[in-house]
Amino acid sequence: MPPELNPVTNSRNGTPITLLHGWGFNRTIWEETARTLASNAHVNAIDLPGHGHSPMPTGSYTIKHLADLIAETLPPQGNLIGWSLGGMVAMQLALHHPAKVKRLILVGSVARFVRDDDWRYALAPAVLQAFATSLNEDLPQTLQRFLALQTQHSDNSRETLRKLRALINASPPPHPTALQGGLKILQHVDLRRQLANLQQPTLMIVGQRDTLARPQSAKQMLALLPNAQLEVIKGAGHAPFLSHHPHFTQLIEQFIHEQ
Repeated sequence: MPPELNPVTNSRNGTPITLLHGWGFNRTIWEETARTLASNAHVNAIDLPGHGHSPMPTGSYTIKHLADLIAETLPPQGNLIGWSLGGMVAMQLALHHPAKVKRLILVGSVARFVRDDDWRYALAPAVLQAFATSLNEDLPQTLQRFLALQTQHSDNSRETLRKLRALINASPPPHPTALQGGLKILQHVDLRRQLANLQQPTLMIVGQRDTLARPQSAKQMLALLPNAQLEVIKGAGHAPFLSHHPHFTQLIEQFIHEQ
């Protein structure tokens, strides 16, 4: 069954925009952003499979399967925005369903989230492994720890953390299998070798103080993309659309509507 769509626009003739959320969340994370963009666009926010109101998919929970399911719901030549895990899925979708994506916007998302010898600014493997282990012991506490990690060292960290907690507490919890599957994607997927094939105009937005998708990794990734630009939002953490909303939406609108 395709993921759940949430139309939030009153402009059906506007440019199509689809929003993909990150690990542990659902489409409500985009409410403020969607309302702003919907003034002159046709906006849909999607619950990833196993999150919010989207059912768990049949078969294995892989990035390819998620991208294929979401592609079924998209119009041709739309604008695709993905945050964190949603950004990885968006990259996969743009690579394997290029007719669906006119422009790609990646928010706090990189081609590989885990560190290796030539990708040394990413997360230590032990960080995500610890979350995977603790999911089986205390799911609510694990999600709360992940929220704190996303706002660490950023401007407006307390207010952003309050917003994140309110959003996640007001929503149905993700399916445990979807959480484990999403973590495995973050732990093991490496899209770097495929980036040269990503031909769509791409905007990367990262927070200056993001500890999950660091600006240094984004700069390394920028060199691998044939048609991309990078914007680093000063003082922002992993959720710049919440902490620096006006600046964030301005960047999106400029990119989507530029000639």
